[in-house]
This record gives sequence, C-alpha cells and structure tokens, in this order.
Amino acid sequence: MTEFHHAGKVLVLGSDFKNYRSCLTIVRSLGRKGLKVHIGWNSKSDVVRRSKYIARVHDIPDYLPDNDLWKEKLIELVEKEQFDFVVPCNEQASAPLEAHREDFAKYPSVYLLNREAYEIAFDKLKSGQLAKSLGIKLPKEMTVNDISRSDEIMEEFRFPIVLKPSVSFSLDSLKRKNYVYKAYNAGELRTCLKFMLKSGDVLVQENFIGTGVGAEFLADQGKLLCAFCHVRIHEPLMGGGSSYRKSAPLHPELHDAAAKLLKAMNYSGVGMVEFKFNFDTGEWIFLEINGRFWGSIPLAVAAGADFPYFLYQLKTEKKREFPQTYKTDLFSRNTIRDFNWIIQNACTDKTDPSRNTVPNSQVIKEIFNILTFRERNDTFVFDDMKPGFAELWRLMLEIKDKTKQTVERYSPVRFIRTSLTRRALSRAKTVLVVCFGNIYRSPFAEKYIQFVLSDSKEVYSAGYLPKSGRGCHQRAIDIADEFGIDMKEHRSSVITEEMIQKADIILTFDKENRKTLTAKFPGIGRKIYYLGLLSRSGPVIIDDPVDGNLYTVRETYRAIKKA
Repeated sequence: MTEFHHAGKVLVLGSDFKNYRSCLTIVRSLGRKGLKVHIGWNSKSDVVRRSKYIARVHDIPDYLPDNDLWKEKLIELVEKEQFDFVVPCNEQASAPLEAHREDFAKYPSVYLLNREAYEIAFDKLKSGQLAKSLGIKLPKEMTVNDISRSDEIMEEFRFPIVLKPSVSFSLDSLKRKNYVYKAYNAGELRTCLKFMLKSGDVLVQENFIGTGVGAEFLADQGKLLCAFCHVRIHEPLMGGGSSYRKSAPLHPELHDAAAKLLKAMNYSGVGMVEFKFNFDTGEWIFLEINGRFWGSIPLAVAAGADFPYFLYQLKTEKKREFPQTYKTDLFSRNTIRDFNWIIQNACTDKTDPSRNTVPNSQVIKEIFNILTFRERNDTFVFDDMKPGFAELWRLMLEIKDKTKQTVERYSPVRFIRTSLTRRALSRAKTVLVVCFGNIYRSPFAEKYIQFVLSDSKEVYSAGYLPKSGRGCHQRAIDIADEFGIDMKEHRSSVITEEMIQKADIILTFDKENRKTLTAKFPGIGRKIYYLGLLSRSGPVIIDDPVDGNLYTVRETYRAIKKA
C-alpha cells in the first residue's frame, strides 16, 4: 500500500535545462506522495510551473559569485518554511549550495553530497583518475594544459578525437555549459583546445565506438541501495544526453564498476555512472559520474525506480531498503529534443560510425513501441496533463517554424528569390552586411565576401546593438581561422543613416535583423536581402550563434560560406 506524507513540505531548486525534464519529474514524484512541493530558481517559461503538484513558487535571486543576496534569501526561506527536504534538480542549482557548504550544512533538510563525493563526481579528471586506480576500463586518454601539445595529441590519437572539460559548469558562469567536443581534423583540434583551455585542463580521449549506457543509483555511505539501467536509443549525433532511451537490466560488470566507485567515494545520494558499451564486441568503457539527478530520470520513475522519493525517504526517514526490480524494455521520449534529433538524424551520413546515427527505417519502426504501450513520455502523463499540453503547444510552434523554413528553402519560389538576390548583388558597388552585434555573423560574411569578390566591390559590416569598438568573441576568431578568415583586428560598428544611404544592397541573416532595420530606417526594405538566399540550397535564415557552442558557430560559418 502506498504511504503518503501529507504534512511533508519540500523545496525543489532549479529549472529544466535545455528541455530535459528532471525538475518536472522530481516535482511529480514527490507530489504524488502527498508532499507539498515548492519550487525556486525556476524560469517563468518552464513547463514545470504548469504542474498541479506545485504548491508554491518562490522568487529567489539568482546566484552571483560576488553577491550573497541569493544565499541570504534562500536561508531565510528555509528557516521560515521549515522544509523537510530541499533538493537541487541539476548541476546549476547544486554548485552554489556545495560551494557554500559551511552555510547550508547547518540545515539538515538541504541535500548535499558528502564533500569527497562532490569533489570527484563533479570533476571529470578526478573521476577518471579514481576509476583508473580501481582498475575500471577507460579509453586511451591524456590530460593537457597547453595548446602546444596539439602535435603530440595527433601523434597519439586518431581522428575524431574527444575533448572533455574538467567541469560542465563553472561557478562564475552557471548559465553557459562547458561542452564535450569531437575534433575531426587538426584545425578543429586546435580551435577546441584554445577555447577549452581557458576553463582549465582538458581531457583528451580516443573515440570509443559504442552506445551510451547509464547506471543510475541511490547510495548511502558508499553502499549501493538501489540501481537502474537505461540504454540510449537516440543520442545527439556528436554526443550528449539522450532524447529517447529504454530501461534494461544492469550488466554485471557495469554494476560492479559503479559499486566500486561509490564505495571509494563513500557516496551518499543519487547519481548516474555513464558508460559506453559496444553491443557487438561486449567491450565497454567508463565515461563519467553525474553526481546529481539526470536528464533521463523520467524513464526511471516510469519504470518503478522512483529515485526522487527514494532519496526523500533516505534523507528524512533514514530508510535503506528499496525495491530492487523495475520494468525493463520500457521506452521514454523527450518530445521536443527528439523532434530535433529525428530531423538531424534524417539528414546525416549513416556510414560514419563516430556519429550517433540510427537508420531511418528503425526510427519509423519505433512507432510500434507506442502502439504496444511500451513507450512513455517525459512530459505528458495522464495525472498531470498541463505541462504536456504546454510542451505540445511549443512543439507545434517549432514544427510550424521548421515547416516554413523548409518551404522557403526548397520551394520553386526559392529559385526566383535567389536569382533576384544574386542580381542585386551583382549590380551593387557597395555592400553592407548587418547582424545584431557585429561580432559573429556580419564580420565573417564581410571578410568572406571580400575574399570571394576580391576588390570588385566595397564591402563593410555593422550591427544595430548600440555598442561599438568590441572585438569578436575568441571562438568566432578561432573558427573563422579554420575557414581562412582573419577576424582578430575586427571591431564592431553601429549602423548609421550614412551607411544605409551609401549601401547599394544590405545583406541580413534573420527576420529580427530585417524587422529592426526597417523599423529604424523606414523605406529601406527594397535594399534588404537575406544573405542565405545567395545559395540555391542552403538555409535562408542563418541564426545568431552567440548562445551556442563551437559546433553552432562552425555550422553558422559553413552556411555563410555556402551562401
């Protein structure tokens, strides 16, 4: 019989980063047990706010390294509300609490890892060193702290080469993730190293061919209390968290490896040990430890491994006996992330084993998992439907946008628009390229047009952000260098009426660029063309890569080059 705790009150901290649903799943897990669930550090646009299990939303100041207001308000809230349990749902919420351990350790309700476990689990270099000392299988690897070792790396490793930061998030920049990258040539290797070394040492590894497998767990003082396993079905093509996965029995060797790690760290709490497993050869390697709740947690809860509630029972009731079985061959899909994965997978070369592709025929067959009731959804559940409907609305808007972009890109009208844009460019003597800030897209396009057209036209660039004299971001400079374009000396300019009057043609990148320019300078619409239309087959809209990673910037410059 299910046990309810109607008097219990919990605080869940954090948002669902990149549309993963760990926060929503924790809220539902605890709410279903009758607990009053409060949330904080949560985005107003997050679908978790639609959940019927939310009792109250608290406005807590964001973490700032040089301002303790967030800490004062959070402690004040904990003391006032007398929560039974305070749990961060992701690394961005965990890191500030762990960094101020001395302050929060005074409150037993606040969930913190033991210090040793935190220091190892949140550092890829230290967790790899521990795994090696325990005899756990690792890929060939080396740690570098200087770009001068790039030649040594190329002598030791074959492309593609995997490059990992020591930590995924740093306290001074919790809204920007430090990504794992794959380098396919010398230029990409140097670009990645130069960018990543700014954040610390980089772990260089061989690219092991296999499938991502997660061993999820609850432990107390190094003893494994409960374990669950998922196998990734749809992984990002270059690596990362899955959008579609299934529950599976935990392989004995992976179970033993996870147990060794937890014992060595005296681990107390939840987490996931990541492996790669080659199902053709039976070989596997250790990847890393996630000392927090993970993106695929909806599958575990749906399969019967209710880790959020298990953790609550461990921390508040000192319970140490938990179910040891769960449903296997159960699938779970993250709708929005999987929609984008399916599009990318469909357009990607399936012959390259270093990219995590799946045959299109297999993707189509997966619909039978829905028809046979073996599939669940990360967001849409029958006992709490509003978040699912909110996500469905977002998905419909995304489908509408993607459909419109596809029509613009491949319709017969595209041929006419491309011809008109090319004709306007060929007749122009002065070309103005405009984007938002003039530090990513427009300076690259300016330099590339100058390179292609030599001295036949006068080309210059500007932005409408009212900040001039800014240099390009270093990653823009480094990736531009891969294309033979030097942007080191570029400084941003703010667009003026004089520039508009001088230009015969104005090339922009997205609808916001066009909308802003026509509003600021009425009557110039006839001069404005999308740069993307210079290509007969590339994307019409070329989005701003400022919030993306190195892959995003590189793809943006490829699109500009194609145009």
